[in-house]
Amino acid sequence: MKRTTKKLAVISAFSALSVIGVGSAQAYDGSWGGYGGGDNFRAVSYINPDIGAATANPDVNQNSSCFAPDRYDMQQFSPAGTATKNVHNDACFLDDRGNKVGKGIGATYELRGVGFISACPDPDGTGPQRAVLSDRNGDGRNDRCVQTSYQDLGTPGVADRPGDFEYHARINNNTAMAGDSDVKWGLDRDLNGLDGYRGNNDDIKVTWSADGKAGSSNTWGR
Repeated sequence: MKRTTKKLAVISAFSALSVIGVGSAQAYDGSWGGYGGGDNFRAVSYINPDIGAATANPDVNQNSSCFAPDRYDMQQFSPAGTATKNVHNDACFLDDRGNKVGKGIGATYELRGVGFISACPDPDGTGPQRAVLSDRNGDGRNDRCVQTSYQDLGTPGVADRPGDFEYHARINNNTAMAGDSDVKWGLDRDLNGLDGYRGNNDDIKVTWSADGKAGSSNTWGR
């Protein structure tokens, strides 16, 4: 499928940026078009099980992905001042043929509840795309991650890098405050907050506790 090169205008707030993160999945880009105030794709947000990693989430389905999303995780607190138990929240836009799209399409993660967003990776490293991690309500916890595109590291000779064609953030809680991180992700054309159109956003939930076993194992979301 033809790769789109359409880009969003990047507002001045994106002149400085952000932190580096690790991606996790594979896909292929497609062109995109609009309908009814939205665009011809749907948002899917999921928890990466991180199989084999130090932060592995054994209660998350091992096949969790944009095509089989597991949206619920029970996780231990990270030790104070660390992110050792952070949870990878990956996401993508799927067109009507199931292809991942997102080059130059702005999207945002917004967190409510306990915890915070500990990483908001720049989508293309030193390239023109940007990411901004911020504290919306001034309570000292970063709770919004805005990204101007999906991850596309564009390595010469490498057709698909791990994590390319998806959006990425990490959720952490190192305050020992039990409860839920509710994270909504989706389309943000103007890079100023979720657009909120039905089908263009999706949710995950992480339940935090001392042993990582509190809460329900039922899948969160749709």
